[in-house]
Amino acid sequence: MAHLIKLEDYISRYQFDMQRYPTQFTRMKKERWYYLKNEWEHLNVSVSMDEKEGENSVSHGEQSNTVMSTVKKLKGWRLFQKRKTTEDKEAASSAEEEKDRITLKANSLDDLKQLFLDDIFGSQLMWASSSLLERSYLNPKYKYDEHLRFFAQKMPDNYFLMYLPVFWMKQAPIDMDIILITPSEVHCITTLEGSEHSIFQASSERFWIEQVKKSERKRLSPIVSLNRMASIISDIMKENHCEFPIKKTVLSKDCFIDHNAQGLKVELIDKRSFSQWQHKMKKHPSPIKSHQLKVAKMLLDHCHTSAHVRQEIEDTKENDNE
Repeated sequence: MAHLIKLEDYISRYQFDMQRYPTQFTRMKKERWYYLKNEWEHLNVSVSMDEKEGENSVSHGEQSNTVMSTVKKLKGWRLFQKRKTTEDKEAASSAEEEKDRITLKANSLDDLKQLFLDDIFGSQLMWASSSLLERSYLNPKYKYDEHLRFFAQKMPDNYFLMYLPVFWMKQAPIDMDIILITPSEVHCITTLEGSEHSIFQASSERFWIEQVKKSERKRLSPIVSLNRMASIISDIMKENHCEFPIKKTVLSKDCFIDHNAQGLKVELIDKRSFSQWQHKMKKHPSPIKSHQLKVAKMLLDHCHTSAHVRQEIEDTKENDNE
């Protein structure tokens, strides 16, 4: 799962400490999966024991030992939760509320994995819209945004994701599309939407042609947005004397792109090449790099943020003033 370091103009924990939070989120995710998997296995062992009760006392004793061992681990998990910091407690509380529902709902290990990913997605949204002292209003639509869910869940742990960030350049806000910061390059990505029968005629012109069966219509070229994104990121890097490759990609998962134009320095991914592209993106073996962290922090520093002080902080201030 990628680190969702910026969502729209929301406040993000990552913008305060790019060194700390990637490690902390990865650790939290591993711990949550470990204890969730153990509890699910414990429930299945318990069911199995009930079904086989009286059949084999030796086997029953071994299973009981397994259950007791799991219970001890779960007790250790509860003690661990008590020692969490304020930020970790917020995530842990959410995990506790969902844990029983997830373990009871999963019929198989694959089901459990997907439910776990959906649960962690909620934590990703929380980390990308709140800090210890402030919070941004999270639009509920992002809980169901297929593109956001895809990039957050399907990209590897060593990627940083900025989803529709708002950059602040020359005293003006600039809306961006999707930015993926990998250990080796920055990917500027624009999604191209259409029907399942759409065929886009790619060109270097300002407008592309979308063909749907026998009809045609003009669509603004996604390359316009990509070039603007790449130019802004390049300027930020030059300003900070930093070099990092920038790659531009048009992504259309459900449509076809007919590419006849020459000289387009853009990767065009349609329904024919989507699976291969996804496989390639997921197979980046390199760990998180220091230069990657530097670039991510650099871009975060140029993002616009809109947030308000948490209500509990406001309440504390009011009590102190009384």
